[in-house]
Amino acid sequence: MHKHRLIGALLGAVLATPGAAQDFSIDDHLIDRCIAVHDNPMICVGREAEECVLRNGGGPNMVLTACFEAETAVWDDGLNEAYRHLATLAKDREGWDVGYQDGVLVDALRDMQRAWIDYRDASCDNAAALTAPFGSAAGPAITECLMFHTARQYFVLRGLRQDYLR
Repeated sequence: MHKHRLIGALLGAVLATPGAAQDFSIDDHLIDRCIAVHDNPMICVGREAEECVLRNGGGPNMVLTACFEAETAVWDDGLNEAYRHLATLAKDREGWDVGYQDGVLVDALRDMQRAWIDYRDASCDNAAALTAPFGSAAGPAITECLMFHTARQYFVLRGLRQDYLR
């Protein structure tokens, strides 16, 4: 995901023109508030990116890409934190005196996450391929895809927490 943050930062630099201050920031507190009031947290995915697009004058592909990338970074931070937390829980659970082999849970979690990354990348490559007749739409298609997949995986990992505590 770090290369995608770099793309967002570069886009921000390219789009920043004198006299036209653009703000591609995303308020993660607004995302948290949205999640707190909705049964289906996926409803909250993309809302802040949409606000970012509106705040920056609409939907040129470079603005869409920068805004989707900015929200993706928020979800990616949460995903990384959720993964680290699960890895700690997995390691702790391996220490329970119930017969786990050393590393089995940590390795399974890592393998699951690596498989998800492969799936996410292939899915977003497919989203980009679908834009082939409209090449400039590839940036927004990829970054929107990354945003939704990253958020969804964040919720998956958060949901796994209880499995590691039983």
